[in-house]
Amino acid sequence: MGIPKESLNPNTQAITNGSLFNGNFSQYSDIWLAITFWCTVICAICYLLSGFVASVVLRKSKLSPFIPIFTTMYGMAIGICYGGISALIISAIYISGSFYLSWYQGILWGIGLSVIHFALAFFMQILQV
Repeated sequence: MGIPKESLNPNTQAITNGSLFNGNFSQYSDIWLAITFWCTVICAICYLLSGFVASVVLRKSKLSPFIPIFTTMYGMAIGICYGGISALIISAIYISGSFYLSWYQGILWGIGLSVIHFALAFFMQILQV
């Protein structure tokens, strides 16, 4: 019983051959990869935009041209860590329920996880008990 060993190795060709944009995912590793990838992309884009805003606000600083680069790298790290951990749980639920993950559901999970992350970050002061 358990998860077959071949389903634990992610098929990274899904990123390069475009299968993240079509089809269904049924293996644990493919579901994890799809959700983690989209969460990382959305987080990186949001942090890139915030880096541009910070660069404009701090335009007199010598480091202002590099702020978007640093914030994008930080956003990618957050997306990989936060998206990866959340995708582990979501993948386990999909596999144990024998569900398929459609390509657009992976995008929606990535967007949803990113929105939750940013909402918790912005409303941290309000949500403290």
